Amino acid sequence: MKAIILAAGEGTRLRPLTQARPKAMLPIGDKPLLEHIVEAIKAASVDEIIIVVGHKRERIQNHFQNGDDWGVDIQYVVQENPRGTGDALLEAEHAVSGDCIVINGDRIVEPELIERLIERHRTTNDACLAITEVEDPTQHGSVSVQTGHVTDIKEKPEEHEVQSNLINAGVYAFGPEIFAAIRRTDHYGELRLTDTLREYIQDHPLHAVHYDGLWLELSRLWDLLSVNSGVLAKNNSMVAASASISEDATVGEPVVVGEHSRIQPGARVFRDVVIGDNVTIGANAVVTNAVILEDTVIKPGAVISDCIIGAGSEVGPLTAIEGGHSDVRVDDELYTDVRFGGLIGDNVRMKGNVTVEPGTIVGNNARVESGATLTGQVPGDANVFRG
Repeated sequence: MKAIILAAGEGTRLRPLTQARPKAMLPIGDKPLLEHIVEAIKAASVDEIIIVVGHKRERIQNHFQNGDDWGVDIQYVVQENPRGTGDALLEAEHAVSGDCIVINGDRIVEPELIERLIERHRTTNDACLAITEVEDPTQHGSVSVQTGHVTDIKEKPEEHEVQSNLINAGVYAFGPEIFAAIRRTDHYGELRLTDTLREYIQDHPLHAVHYDGLWLELSRLWDLLSVNSGVLAKNNSMVAASASISEDATVGEPVVVGEHSRIQPGARVFRDVVIGDNVTIGANAVVTNAVILEDTVIKPGAVISDCIIGAGSEVGPLTAIEGGHSDVRVDDELYTDVRFGGLIGDNVRMKGNVTVEPGTIVGNNARVESGATLTGQVPGDANVFRG
């Protein structure tokens, strides 16, 4: 059996981080999201993997190459245009000769789930879908189940349409007949795999495999913080041997500190912090619940909380990103009361004494002068002055 990972999408709700990299290569703990998926597949004794790539695909292919470093054989299939998950899976048809496991490239699950799907599929010879329970199914694909079979799937249902808190976990087991079903699917615009499954279940069984283990989804910017927190909670701190941490610095648990990064005297790095490679945390800076990408400099005395800092950026001295809750608008959808201090994009230069209010998103390559206050959306390449 082969595994197919659907990792072609850009992840528009994660802009500006995904302008320079695919969503699947965003850091989760000490490795990219996609690496967690590959390792789970390998741990489930599946060693042939097809990755459907598209946006910024060279970042994925350069990292994984042929899969030898993970003990798997990796092939790549290209979805040239983002036409949905059903279309992405169809692109892989020529590389699959039989049954397959399919995983959305923005989910982290445990190997146990993959093993259970394989076992159920081999026992029944029917298609299988993993389901899990969440507090708010309106942000996912709500699933109705009767006698162990899926009877309906609704993408992002309205509250009055929700019949249970069970959702599509984004992991499947299929036989080769799924490809013909995708081709028969009526659709307008994107061809989503769930569109196919809604038609498929009219005359085919689709087994529901209940799962209550680790399930993490990366869909919106603040998910990068919660997904990292979920992964770190299962691991001890990971500090690279080449990292330099001052004896006068405080580093809590759990954290990740990347290669050649430096934490200077008096700095305080608390729990749930992921620091990429070649990052400098300046003297007396305070960082908590944050993801800081590679080659970034946090100047002395800065305070950073509930925040993501892009690659190659500089946060000036005494700058405050204090975190907290806010309403955040993404792709014309308003999310209320989100715990999200903000995002500073790639290659941003911020001078000293800048205040970043909760929920602020600063685009790539922006320049911010001393004493400015940032709120809402700051476009990429903008120049922001005090006043």
